Amino acid sequence: MSHQNNERTGQIGDYWLSQRPNSPVWCRTWFDPHTRQTRRASLGTTDFRQAGVKLAEWVTKNQYLHDERAEDMPLETILVRYYEKQAKQSTSHTQVRIALRFWSEYFAGNVISDLTPERIEAFMEWLQEKGHANGYVNRTLAAGRAALNRALKRQEVKTVPFIPSLEPGEPRDVRLSVDEAAALFDACEEPHILMFLMLAFNTLSRPCAILDLRKDQIDFENRLIELNPTGRKQTKKYRPTVPVTETLLPWLEEAEDGPVVSYWGRSVKSVRNGFNAVRNRVGLSKEVSPYAIRHTMAIELRKRGVPPWEVQGILGHKSGGYRTTEIYAKFDPDYLSKSAAAIDDYMKDVMSRVRHPLIPTRIKELKDLRVSCVRVKDKCKGLGKTETLGFPRVSDGGARRNRTDDLYNAIVALSQLSYGPDLRPLVFLLGAGGI
Repeated sequence: MSHQNNERTGQIGDYWLSQRPNSPVWCRTWFDPHTRQTRRASLGTTDFRQAGVKLAEWVTKNQYLHDERAEDMPLETILVRYYEKQAKQSTSHTQVRIALRFWSEYFAGNVISDLTPERIEAFMEWLQEKGHANGYVNRTLAAGRAALNRALKRQEVKTVPFIPSLEPGEPRDVRLSVDEAAALFDACEEPHILMFLMLAFNTLSRPCAILDLRKDQIDFENRLIELNPTGRKQTKKYRPTVPVTETLLPWLEEAEDGPVVSYWGRSVKSVRNGFNAVRNRVGLSKEVSPYAIRHTMAIELRKRGVPPWEVQGILGHKSGGYRTTEIYAKFDPDYLSKSAAAIDDYMKDVMSRVRHPLIPTRIKELKDLRVSCVRVKDKCKGLGKTETLGFPRVSDGGARRNRTDDLYNAIVALSQLSYGPDLRPLVFLLGAGGI
């Protein structure tokens, strides 16, 4: 019997849907020219529509492509293959996925040849109309450009269009005052966000380097932090070796083994939501991101007389030749010493303005605080009213946290953590019959 069949259900390219005899499960089906037999692989579903989706997904990711014509190649196929086979393994995979979504949304159903200069310019204007700055638009364009260039280099397609870039706009000068920095520390309610802030202000590192940091990357004897983990290849976003400041040292000594920024012993992939919550409690602009700390500290170091080459060094902005000498220079007692001294000087200014003592024991206080599975701040939303909201579950069920079922004692504990022994900020609650 010939393998040719004019009625192949749900066919996509060389693959179609079929079912084995006496089985309702749909299979991905194809003809194997080497064995001259029809082959099947289960798609794990009895639903025809879901099977069609799974077949399309598999073909998009895995089909063999070679010198395909731009007129025949769906852009979506190129975007998906780039993400699945390359970008997904990168540290910036989340940002790439978001960028590729914009491409998919705007060019839905288009083939590569549809990407004319006029359409690409319209795409750029569409992104700008959404309120995105030129820098963000360029990063979105770069993701699509990378996907197309990968397909071309792998000879999956014959030609790809040129993807231009916008002129970069003026960089946003988003920096924090000392009072705003102090307010960020005071507004921390989660220990991992507090530790993140300490590392960000004291190392000037990028967020991804801070979240990757483990305690075994810290050389306590020589007071150095190797921001680039062993085995990780350096990229254009160079991760330097930075000194441990006097301010940061006790925090690192108290940190548990494993990831320095951790949530109940587990590594943290992103602090975006946690940082935004702190920023919003303080009332800062939405433009303030974790990168604003790096920008703020670079300016502070220059204001405090740190030479420009030291600032470049601690930021990781170095020439290729100097990166080699860093292997030896970092053991010099004066390695980035002016930067470390300036950071400590800045942190003294911050600590003079915080309401909570900025000491490592505050991490433990935040971890230990528990109010009988109810957030007191929610109980006290309105005078004379109570609203109980479940406390987030943690891996140990809260076994390591102090508990109380007495609301007054809970408020006293919270007040002492927030204001010290002085309970005056709570007098209006206690006196108004709100408890």
